[in-house]
Amino acid sequence: MSSYGNHSELQLAALLREGDGEAFVEIYRRNWRSMYNSAFKRLRDEKQSEDLVQNIFTDLWERRGEVEIENIAAYLLTAVKFQVIRHTTRNPGSSPLTDSLESTLISSLQPEDSLIEQETLEIVKLWISALPEKRREIFLMYYREELSSSRIAEMLGISKKTVQNQLLTATNSIRDQLSKILFLFLIYEILV
Repeated sequence: MSSYGNHSELQLAALLREGDGEAFVEIYRRNWRSMYNSAFKRLRDEKQSEDLVQNIFTDLWERRGEVEIENIAAYLLTAVKFQVIRHTTRNPGSSPLTDSLESTLISSLQPEDSLIEQETLEIVKLWISALPEKRREIFLMYYREELSSSRIAEMLGISKKTVQNQLLTATNSIRDQLSKILFLFLIYEILV
């Protein structure tokens, strides 16, 4: 085992930003299997799943100095989900997920069990867990605990304006991500 095996995700993320290849290898070692399993569960194709995961890691390495990641596992699993959605919308007949989506879109008998709803909720949860720590804390205090901006600012010892800026950044980001997901599903519906 490498000397990086005992490093935390935050330490590995910081080392990755500095271009540390061994930190990247450790991130790969820790996350490859779960990413592959997540992709394979949806695509049911070994080669496509492997390629998708490799592409995500290639992108991570190429953008290592640009990305701010606090929860590597959540970030990578979110990337898998988005890449699976992108793949299935570009190749509508190539995945069992397509068949599930089609039957889900056609059937309105049990909307609470729909694959779209489950996937979207899972993506939102992963997105929230991948937020920077303070932004996530503010976001959850505001939306889950229903605290006011003033109260959050008081509790965290920061300005109300900082709370509002963090909320605005988080909500704009999630709105953008949900818009992309909705757009992909609408394109899928048109193509099928």
